[in-house]
Amino acid sequence: MNTLKTHVCTILRCCIIMAIIAIMHTPTLLADNYNATTPLPDSLITEDKVYELTFTDMKTAKRIIDEMRRRHLQPKHELDILEGDLLINNRYFDEAAAFYLAALESDSVVNDPDTYMSLLHRMISCYDGVHDEKNTARYVELLLKEARASGNKAMEAIALFNMGKMAYYQEDEENGYKLMLEATAMMERCDYAYKYDNLRYNYNTLLIMQQRDERYEEALGTLKALEKVVSASTEAEPDIAYLNQKELKTLYAQQAIILHKLKRDNEADEAYKKWKSTAPEYTADDYIIAPYLIASKRTGEAIKIYSTLEKNLRDRGDTISYHMRSLLRSMGLVYYRTGQYKTSAEYFLRHADVTDSLKVREQNSSAQELAAAYETHKKETELAERANSIKVRNAWIVGITIALIMLIVILQRQIRHAQLMKRKNAALVKNIQELLSAKSELASIKQQPEPQELNKTNNDGTANTEYGLIFEQMDSRVDHELLFLNPDLTRDDLMRIAHVDKNVLAKIIQQHQYANTSDYINRKRLEYAAGELEKHPEYTINAIAESCGLPNVPTFNRLFRKHFGMTPTEFRKAMHNSN
Repeated sequence: MNTLKTHVCTILRCCIIMAIIAIMHTPTLLADNYNATTPLPDSLITEDKVYELTFTDMKTAKRIIDEMRRRHLQPKHELDILEGDLLINNRYFDEAAAFYLAALESDSVVNDPDTYMSLLHRMISCYDGVHDEKNTARYVELLLKEARASGNKAMEAIALFNMGKMAYYQEDEENGYKLMLEATAMMERCDYAYKYDNLRYNYNTLLIMQQRDERYEEALGTLKALEKVVSASTEAEPDIAYLNQKELKTLYAQQAIILHKLKRDNEADEAYKKWKSTAPEYTADDYIIAPYLIASKRTGEAIKIYSTLEKNLRDRGDTISYHMRSLLRSMGLVYYRTGQYKTSAEYFLRHADVTDSLKVREQNSSAQELAAAYETHKKETELAERANSIKVRNAWIVGITIALIMLIVILQRQIRHAQLMKRKNAALVKNIQELLSAKSELASIKQQPEPQELNKTNNDGTANTEYGLIFEQMDSRVDHELLFLNPDLTRDDLMRIAHVDKNVLAKIIQQHQYANTSDYINRKRLEYAAGELEKHPEYTINAIAESCGLPNVPTFNRLFRKHFGMTPTEFRKAMHNSN
């Protein structure tokens, strides 16, 4: 049966701008006046005060909830939702999910469609935050079904947007964008209390994806839409301290990055100045501006921001996480660019250690996740049985008969398809291995030419016979020094190596059967990745992608499949079967 299953690798999340995890540097009045043992005044024991203190004083907010529970000021399920909101806003996704699941057991929630759907939305956010695709998909499906049955367009928009995210991360980028934009337009038309909160999330998510895909003009349009939302009235939403400053500061950071990518440097610098003057006491999100600082040669500021973030993560015990792994990689790259190679190497070694630790943690927690999924499924089944038990009994025999017939037909088709794919993949693997073997033999006998100034042309500007030697010298250096493993290797770098201008470089690359410089660099990365997949079956696809210079996993998967005719996972599986 294992040969009939399809596994889709979708781990690239990234870094959606959600609620802040750090406590502000400037102490609040509450922090000054109320320590852990000081009784809280009655004026503070309210739900509104919990939301107000969410980002600035989480400990006091938690004490307020505990006191509300002790006094029985609100029903248990309402306090469970309140505590879940406090936790999810501070990125404690697993803990928040536990409170939301407890609230879902309440009859008051089950019998109130609006509350029920809002909790399904929260569960989607929790599982998305810990990269649990299976549970995310299940709750998206539940929310979409419930929203359409009740005619709730706002909740339907939320479900559709998350469906688009899942499609995007499963390499169906265009359909993903289509669903997300459709959902965002639907939300804009809704009269929903939390409309602007959801629109902020949607636009920030789209910004990250558009930047990854280098769709900078589209990202600029998204920024303009986000600016309208950030400045819109949000009176219906909870009053959370620093929320407006947070959103505005994030907006200016994104503007600086995108405008710089579009080579509108003066405008980018103006956006940076606005960022710097907006809420200077608020530093929890400063890392967002770091790519612009590095690109504009303000590496000292970037290192300072990254160091502060690293300290904050360590202070809260967040040392083995995707956030820390991403930070360590960024630190390694920025130190490398500043020529501090020893420090850069230390960060890359720590990055490798965290990656290995994450892999071990995921393996050790698989049994616990299975048990939790079973319990969640059991509770959902019990809720559904309350309304549908009679219909299910009457339809059981008919359903099983139809299912068996369909299963037999599907299994026959899958078996034939699996056999065809196995033979096809085996042939592809053999071709790839022969290609890599031939390249390895060629590299072992090829001597790296001495670098020379060979960017000569004839009087009419056409390339002379020395272009072949220019390419060989450049290609040899790229291979010997593994320069293609640097994800930031660009056409300008190749021009400096070959000592030619961009027009000549384009000609000599095209003469050697490459479409362009990106195609040239990516082919080397993909062939290196294929070799790593063969030599290191224990490495994850994420690790292989990062090691070959293509850290964006969806892009890596797409390019690998385009070049070799199969995905990295299919290649590894076919290679294993052939052995």
